[in-house]
Amino acid sequence: MSDQIVDDFYTARNLLYLGAYPQALANLSQQTHLSGALELEKQSLRLRAYLGQQNYSLILDEIPATATSPELLTIRQLALIKQQGSASPSIVGVVDELVADSSNLQSPSFVALAAQVLVIAQKTDDALKILALHPKSLECVAMTVVTYLAIDRVDLAQKLIARVRTWAEDAPIAQLAEAWTNLFVGGPKYNEAFYIFEELAQASSVSTVPLLNALAACKMHLQQYPEAMSLLQEALEKNPNSPDTLANLVVCANHAGQSLETKTQYLDQLKHAAPNHPFVLDLEAKDAEFDAVKTKF
Repeated sequence: MSDQIVDDFYTARNLLYLGAYPQALANLSQQTHLSGALELEKQSLRLRAYLGQQNYSLILDEIPATATSPELLTIRQLALIKQQGSASPSIVGVVDELVADSSNLQSPSFVALAAQVLVIAQKTDDALKILALHPKSLECVAMTVVTYLAIDRVDLAQKLIARVRTWAEDAPIAQLAEAWTNLFVGGPKYNEAFYIFEELAQASSVSTVPLLNALAACKMHLQQYPEAMSLLQEALEKNPNSPDTLANLVVCANHAGQSLETKTQYLDQLKHAAPNHPFVLDLEAKDAEFDAVKTKF
């Protein structure tokens, strides 16, 4: 549907994907005297930065359920999912209705956002269908890679990455997608993923919480737990309430053989910061299963 896109918010969008949310907001604040679609895109990116900062209440206050913008309504649904820890039928239904209107699918930004909701709801076929409409949108390409990885089609992700290299090899979003794929493949690719994440951090001069977590994930897979712990501690200093950092610290501390007290501390922090985090919910489900089994003996 679309040719390669000229992005008026290229820098802000890259900062957003790298997890540099304050820098993205600062960049967006410099974009003035906009109108129409550009002003809406700026607002969308600003709210997505708040989403990355876990400012869900702020987003829900700013975007009413009666909002008319498909992009903003989808951001609202993402905030609800993050806040509640799951994608309820009513939340997904809002996005389904928006996707059903073909005029909304003209916007690659909307498609990339809607696909996030659909993937969370395990409606991956629907996500891939709309993402295919924008093969030269980096956001849609990155989301397509995420979707392929979610359904264990790493072969398709690798083929897509190879095609993207022909027209967007140096784009940070494309590099991130390649690193995610390498991390999924594993083996020798763990080191390749680490180097990509490291280069992105150096090139952007920002060691963000998401990048530090990605680097730590590589180190954990390489069984280099002290290095992973160091990276996660750095991430925790930047954001003491980062759910992903705390979840990774629980896992890393366990592999590193740290004390039960240390592991319990990180887990308690995670439960307090994000009681609906997938790691917490999965752990609670396993505890419930174990308790149910115990009653039989």
